[in-house]
Formats: sequence, C-alpha cells, structure tokens
Amino acid sequence: MTILLNNHGYDNESWRMEISRQLPELPVKVFGEPINPDEVVYAMVWNHPAGDLNRYPNLKAIFSLGAGAEHFVADPSLPDVPVILLADPAVARDMAAHALYWVLTFHRRYGDYGSQQKERVWHRKQIVPTGEFRVGVFGLGRIGTEVASRIHDFGYAVSGWDRSNRKIEGIDCYSGANSLPEFLSRNDVTINALPLSPETRHFLNEKIFAAMRPGGYFINISRGAVVDDESLLKVLDRDHLAGAALDAFAQEPLPAEHRYWCHPKVFVTPHMSGATFASSAAAVIANNVRRFELGLEVFPLFNREAGY
Repeated sequence: MTILLNNHGYDNESWRMEISRQLPELPVKVFGEPINPDEVVYAMVWNHPAGDLNRYPNLKAIFSLGAGAEHFVADPSLPDVPVILLADPAVARDMAAHALYWVLTFHRRYGDYGSQQKERVWHRKQIVPTGEFRVGVFGLGRIGTEVASRIHDFGYAVSGWDRSNRKIEGIDCYSGANSLPEFLSRNDVTINALPLSPETRHFLNEKIFAAMRPGGYFINISRGAVVDDESLLKVLDRDHLAGAALDAFAQEPLPAEHRYWCHPKVFVTPHMSGATFASSAAAVIANNVRRFELGLEVFPLFNREAGY
C-alpha cells in the first residue's frame, strides 16, 4: 500500500516528511518517481495531471493538498472514488486574520495616515465606532463562517449571505437571491468567501457591485474567477466603491500589464491570505485517512455535481 504525492512541484519533500511522520505505515512516493501503479491506494495531490489518476486500479480515495476544488472540476476523467478536500483550521484562521487586517485598515483609515505621513500632516480622520462599522461576508461555508465569527469577535457588526439558510451566533444571516439587495446595501465592507464553481463564476458582476453601499470597500479572499474584473474596475473608476483588497485572481501570477497593479484604489497581494503548511495540514489529512480506513465519515467530501 502506497501513497502517491504531488503538490504540483511545490515543496514535495516537506509534504513527504510530514505525511510519513503521520502515517509511518504507508510509504510515500512523489509523482515522477518509479512506482508500481497497483500499490497506490491513496493519492494526495494538487493540480495533478488530468487523467493520470486512472492509472491506479486499487486507488481508494483522493485527498486535496490545498483549499479549493477547481483542479478536480477541470479533470472530467477523475476516477469514481471519494475525493476529500482539505479543511485545515490553521488556513481558515489565517484567512480570517487577513480579512480582519483589511477591515481594520479601511475602517481606521490607515491608508490615509500613510499618505499624510509622507506630507508630514498631523490630522485625525473621523470614523464611526467599531460596533457601527458594518461588514458583510459572501459565502458562509467553513472559511466564510470563520471569517465572519473572528471579525464579529472584534466588535464589528457582521452579516453574511449564502445561497442556503445558515445560522451563526452573532451574525445576521441572509440567504437567496431576494435578500441580496438588503445585504449588499448595508455593508461598509463586503468580503468574498464564495467557493469557485460553475454557478459562482463571475457571480460578483456589475449588478452586484453597483448594489453595494456607495463609498464601501471590497475584499476578495476566495478565487479570482468569482469576480468579474471589468465590473469591479468600472465601479472603482466611477467612485462607487472606495477601494478593493484583492488576494486572488483569475490568472495567476497577475499579468504585469493588468490594471489592478497600478489602480490607485486597488491593493494587490499574491494569493497569500491562507497559505497551506504541511506541518498542520498533514495531520488533518492523516486523520481523514484513519477515519476512512475505519469506515467513518470523512470531511469535507468533494461534491462533483456542485463543483466544490
């Protein structure tokens, strides 16, 4: 019994070391090394070559080495075995911290103070109390719930929207298309935590951005393709939104000629809000392997029909 490992060429040795430490009874082979296909029982992969996983006739399950499922959606030949996504609490906490940083930056107007410092200007900006600054989170799955809860813990007025009904303590939850106008119009900052799926691609379009509160801000910690870039740029250009902090993009690395790089209202970070570390993620994956071997429930399972 062997584990096939492929983190798309990124630090495979760290993953091998951590997985071997967690599951010492299972040898780990990195994709590209000599391997007997009949011995592979688990594949732990990210952006694995489409079609290759069909080479392993005794494959029991596939484990993702990162958040998101678009690499599985892109492989129509995926074997008919369970696919388990990665739900590392450390990643969710890091993404919540990243979102909170930008909420604080926009609320407390730290960007303005940075500009004032260059001009040696001493002027205190007026802001509303923390409890009156309203933050909305698009998508109340595992990541969105963590983001909403952590920001609420800091005293902000937090609401959330999801396609299905959710109940989260301290969070005003909205659901369904009919509630979108009310949800969008109330927020000083709107955070996107929607997963990328066929239904959410370009879901955040000009109509959605135009319905956001004038002078508000937008933060994207999800996938870039959930956002229609031209629509966001239009509402920024006409000053409907005051700024956007973007950490994920439809094309990565973000092309050097893209307008986001030089737009005065856009803050670009290189998809770093929730980095996956083998030191914590391997323990989560190993626990799911042990549960799978015992016939227990594993979480979260990839829903092929929904695409996430």
